[in-house]
Amino acid sequence: MKTISEEENRQESINEALAYDKIIQKLNEAKESNTPIEEGLLGAIGGAILGTSFGPKLGGAICKALGCDPKGAFGSLLTSKLVMGAIGATMGWKL
Repeated sequence: MKTISEEENRQESINEALAYDKIIQKLNEAKESNTPIEEGLLGAIGGAILGTSFGPKLGGAICKALGCDPKGAFGSLLTSKLVMGAIGATMGWKL
């Protein structure tokens, strides 16, 4: 006897397969029509990940180079994971 969760899992896997098929279809259409693929979103995601990972260390190095206190207002801004993630996402989107 099938349970509701088994049926939901089957439906989710069907939906995922349809989504992947749709993505592949869109990529093939873009390739055939020589339309450039928007890579800004991927760059933004990568930039946000790198910004939150390495941003606080980079911000600490900037504070040390500028001679400001990392615990102060400007230093806290530069070493914040949220702020550096947002900066990384913006840079990734633009590049």
